[in-house]
Amino acid sequence: MNPSSKESLAWDNLRFELEPWLKDAIASLEYPTMTPVQASTIPLLSGNKDVIVEAVTGSGKTLAFVIPVLQKVSRRLYSVPEGHDRAEVLKRGHMLAIVMAPTRELARQIQMVFDKVLGFLSDAMTPRIKTQLLVGSLGNVREDLDNFQVEQPQILIATPGRLLDFMSSQSIKTSSLEIVVLDEADKLLDFSFETDVVKILKRLPKQRRTGLFSATISAAGDTVFRTGMNNPVKLSVKTRSFLGEQTNAPTSLQLSYMMVNPEHKLTTLLSMLKQYNFKKVIVYFPTCTSVKHFYHVLTEVDQDNSQLRYFSLHGQLNTKSRLKTLEKFTEGDNHEDSNHKYVLMTTDVAARGIDIPDVDLVIQIDPPTDPSVFLHRCGRTGRANKVGRAVVMLNPDTQEEDYVGFMEVKNIYMTKMEPPRHQNDNIFHQRLRNFMLADRARHELAVKSYVGFIRYYSKHVASSIFRMASLDYVAVAKMYGLLRLPKMPESKHIAADQMPEDGWLGDAIDMDEYAYGDKVRERARLESLDRDKVARVENAKRRKELKVKNEAWSSKNDKKEVKSERREKMKRKREKIEKQIMDEQERGSDEDEAEEDWKDLVIKNKKRKSNGSALQGSFDDL
Repeated sequence: MNPSSKESLAWDNLRFELEPWLKDAIASLEYPTMTPVQASTIPLLSGNKDVIVEAVTGSGKTLAFVIPVLQKVSRRLYSVPEGHDRAEVLKRGHMLAIVMAPTRELARQIQMVFDKVLGFLSDAMTPRIKTQLLVGSLGNVREDLDNFQVEQPQILIATPGRLLDFMSSQSIKTSSLEIVVLDEADKLLDFSFETDVVKILKRLPKQRRTGLFSATISAAGDTVFRTGMNNPVKLSVKTRSFLGEQTNAPTSLQLSYMMVNPEHKLTTLLSMLKQYNFKKVIVYFPTCTSVKHFYHVLTEVDQDNSQLRYFSLHGQLNTKSRLKTLEKFTEGDNHEDSNHKYVLMTTDVAARGIDIPDVDLVIQIDPPTDPSVFLHRCGRTGRANKVGRAVVMLNPDTQEEDYVGFMEVKNIYMTKMEPPRHQNDNIFHQRLRNFMLADRARHELAVKSYVGFIRYYSKHVASSIFRMASLDYVAVAKMYGLLRLPKMPESKHIAADQMPEDGWLGDAIDMDEYAYGDKVRERARLESLDRDKVARVENAKRRKELKVKNEAWSSKNDKKEVKSERREKMKRKREKIEKQIMDEQERGSDEDEAEEDWKDLVIKNKKRKSNGSALQGSFDDL
């Protein structure tokens, strides 16, 4: 179902009568017109229809379900049912609405949108409409239950795992629920969340409204039928690209790709950050460890970064740190110095649904393993019809350029652009090497990041494009600043003429002398190194002793046989020599002398030898 392009998108033309306070809130928030997805969705979901909404990223999907949720909650709390003298009172332990999101950041952002609209709720309206955030690592379930009983919120905004734990309490009742919304529904219905989500939905009343929202809902496939919807209406809101094709990306978003050798990706990134005109940029890295590693590299190796402000966000941070980092980056433009550029280095934890104002540029160091995430990443810019640019780096001399055609099948079109000119690559890489040599811990993190990337690369859905055999492992290792290639099975793909000698990417160093920057850690390493040396010597002795002790009886028997053969051989050799002496003596004797047995001659000869060792001469005269 698509709204007519000729139909006015003014809020006054909304085909549903909203609560008066909601109309005033929308006017106060200065939303002059609806987006197509809002005009299509709000009347249906506010009424009695289940919806499946697929709309381009940045098209206003969050408000498209926030308003229907608030409409239903308001009507339940403030409208007097026919035949009653006052509005219904919500019982303790009950709630009216649930909104699920796959990440803590997205859940928090959805709550902020709710609270922003609820800020215009009249003080005279009681009870107050409240929200509660249920996400992992932000307190515990017991605290959530206590807050729920005290505050009595009607709207829960949660991630599936924490919500399921929360609902397991006997004090939580779901029979009053009016509506449930799944934001980024394709992610919530994939293998990582599906089990928890389905369990939650089965505990909710069947007579409820359900809304599924995503930019790529079709990726969920048949799983949507397990959500318990009743005859849902599917809304698909797409746009036309400048090429005229139907595209899943908004027209205000320019998608590009550039071919960059892995060894130069970091310097290319730095050139883009310094040369491009932007206020905020999000840079996507493949893994959490790569974000941590390159955050330290860019903040400490790049000596000309006074204009850039870096932020690090990844899944290994605790929830409070993640939300605080996101808040600082979002409010970055409030700093007095308008010359600053704000750079968020992150993983796919910040790929879905997060709405950060004034993000002008998105850079992907590598494409995501899941093609559906590509558009979610790019969609952090070019939102609400604002101009944005998204760039992905692909490796040359491989099949990676085929990724462009692969994405066109999914109605995502990219144009090729040349990488910016960058100089002093050698200087940067020398600084990077010095940075690594200064602390052993840095190199260990770099190795861990490199290995993590190789594992990440092997998991690409399009394995015929991202082939392990064609990846330039040495160039990738140089990008990560490695001093030496780690031993791993994938190294078999490196050609013999390209494999560095003994794996060293530069001059070899003495690993026993390679120290940690942390003195306590270094002291522990040296103590461990001494213990290891002593242990190696003792182990060598022990192995030798055990080898002798545990030697097989057959081996010992073989040795005995060898010794016996050697003695027999020596015996035959002696007999041969003695016979030769006997023959010589026989030839020198008179012909008429009786022939003596050769053995007797040998015996006489031995006696002569033995007598020769006695004292010679007479000493009677002394």
